[in-house]
Amino acid sequence: MSPAGDAGAPRVAPRGPRRPTPQGRPAPAGRPPAARGGRPGALAARTGLRGQVRPYVPACVSASPAVADGAAMIASGRAERVVVAAGYLVTEDDFALFDSGRALARDGRVRPFSAGRQGLLLGDAVAAVVLESAARTNSANTANTANTAAGRGAEVHAHLAGWGRAGDAHHVCRPHPGGTGLARAVAAALRRAAVVPADIGYVNAHGSAPSWNDPAEAAGLHSALGEHAARVPISSTKSVHGHALDASGLLELVVTVQALRAGQLPVNAGFLAPDPACPLNVILDEPLRAEPRYALSVNTAFGGANTALLVEAA
Repeated sequence: MSPAGDAGAPRVAPRGPRRPTPQGRPAPAGRPPAARGGRPGALAARTGLRGQVRPYVPACVSASPAVADGAAMIASGRAERVVVAAGYLVTEDDFALFDSGRALARDGRVRPFSAGRQGLLLGDAVAAVVLESAARTNSANTANTANTAAGRGAEVHAHLAGWGRAGDAHHVCRPHPGGTGLARAVAAALRRAAVVPADIGYVNAHGSAPSWNDPAEAAGLHSALGEHAARVPISSTKSVHGHALDASGLLELVVTVQALRAGQLPVNAGFLAPDPACPLNVILDEPLRAEPRYALSVNTAFGGANTALLVEAA
């Protein structure tokens, strides 16, 4: 959480009511910043960030709840600004774990939602975003206007319009075949933003490409979006950058924001042929030129965790 200065990371402004409150919580006396929050605390101290430090570790959705909680803190007035950072580097142990579980693609290609897909590939990633209020809704309070993005003249890359999370508790590794948890997470994000499925113009899917994951995700999207699920452009950018595990949610949020800014929706690489179990409008061959107002970034994880982040173009 950084109450001062501009960080070199995309800014995503959560929508919602704002009211002035003290930022974060004071550090306990005599306790160095690096002692708070383990490695995240040490990183915060090294980079000059102050305030509450909170690590997140729920597997492949680790970064997404951090974004949701940061946005909720800002919307409720408990913070002015929140920095969310995530990173993952492939290790020999992780590679061996996924290889022994036969989860890695034997042909060396990630093919989300495609017939003939053989699994995932791991990928390195480091990403960070700055969440802050774009502008106060209470014009009577002018004392801290400079602490908002608009007050400081900061460029807002996108608005975090909604977020949702849900668990299906179906299996330790596999999602519920009907995608019930993902459907609830997406529905919660849409409800928070007061938008309908037809408003969504792009979905950056989890799409990790194991044989059982993609059909469950497709089922969840159809449950949440109805008929629109077969029309909305969808891709999984893991087909390009691999599965960054803990960092996936944040990396893919950044990709989604940048896709809206560029007016080009990422391609779903490696696609061979349609899979009847995944009836989706997958972006093929090349990026799709489009300028949607809203886009979804969704992620799932072992243990039945599901998250959805709804982004609105700035």
